Amino acid sequence: MASKYYKAYQFVKPFAETGAKKVSDWMKKAATAKKEAAKFNLEQTLKKTDKSLEKLKKTVKKQKKILED
Repeated sequence: MASKYYKAYQFVKPFAETGAKKVSDWMKKAATAKKEAAKFNLEQTLKKTDKSLEKLKKTVKKQKKILED
């Protein structure tokens, strides 16, 4: 006769594919997500900076044109 613990073991099946992960795996995913977020934020900042620099360049060209006339 099998013990009740053995039957419970059969139902639980340790290390089964339940989606459980090691702490190191979660930490690696979190670090990757942080890196991707920082990359995205940097790209957005650079886009804003490029737009501002284009505006500044146009303004400087206008000022030079006014001063030359």
